[in-house]
Amino acid sequence: MAHINLAASEKAFKGLFENLRDSLAVSTSDSGSFGPFTASYSAGIRLEGGSIDLKDSPDEVHISELDVVIDPLTLTLGIDLPEICVGGWCIIPSPFGGCWVRLPEICIFSANPDITIPLDLSGIITSEISGAFDIDASYFTNPAHAGMSDHQAFFSGNQHEWQFFLDPIWIDFDLIDISDTVGNILDSAIEFAIDGLLGWLPGWVRDALSWLLGGIVDVVRGLLDIVDDIDEWLSDLLGVSFGLFDFILTWVADELAKNFPIFKFEDPYPILAPAPGQIPVLVPVLNVDVDIDETELIISGDIG
Repeated sequence: MAHINLAASEKAFKGLFENLRDSLAVSTSDSGSFGPFTASYSAGIRLEGGSIDLKDSPDEVHISELDVVIDPLTLTLGIDLPEICVGGWCIIPSPFGGCWVRLPEICIFSANPDITIPLDLSGIITSEISGAFDIDASYFTNPAHAGMSDHQAFFSGNQHEWQFFLDPIWIDFDLIDISDTVGNILDSAIEFAIDGLLGWLPGWVRDALSWLLGGIVDVVRGLLDIVDDIDEWLSDLLGVSFGLFDFILTWVADELAKNFPIFKFEDPYPILAPAPGQIPVLVPVLNVDVDIDETELIISGDIG
């Protein structure tokens, strides 16, 4: 039985990977309740950069510093503040008990949630994925091929295929940085939301509320369970409470290992392209194997 080899240099393999990487993108969203506040997010995720290194003994493809771009990323917080009433004080008491004239009483924070804070966090998070991958050869039986000859399937683009996937051996998500601007973004959004909520109140009421609360921004931060480190709070909310980072890892692993082959070829393979008025020479490829060394990827198989 004849034998066939296909080889791709490390540089060529990097080009194959870049084409695959640039085709991957996903959107996701989630929401939940966390004590006195609710949160929801919507994110678009894509991949950029990364370096490829082929390894021998054992055969592995190492991918390093693959940038995870989370853009857009919007986070919406709903906060239930404790109801506060001011005013209602008696200014003319009745000598017979009770009160003849009172200041008006104004109660706020009676809704649920009282404040809704949208945050645009696009480009805030810097993260990377690294991992080691095996090359898994998988045979795809095209259901559209049913009832066709191999030549009919060739001309209609419905051939069976040998597909080659990056199957993770290990894969790691590394949260590099959350921009320190997130603190300013959050505080500005809280202040804007509070101004919208309290802007209709008389000045003396706003002054009284500020005195009673000791700073509404600080109260909101306390309800969000933020002490000093907003970066850590955001990381916990997205990464732990919502599981966004685990979602990204699972999505990347599934796309590379199951859904998007890094390379594929038709079976039977067109060993000679069709000349005008003729049909191609198609040969079946069997017993496909993959070998990796330090400089190239080699795909071998038997042809019948």
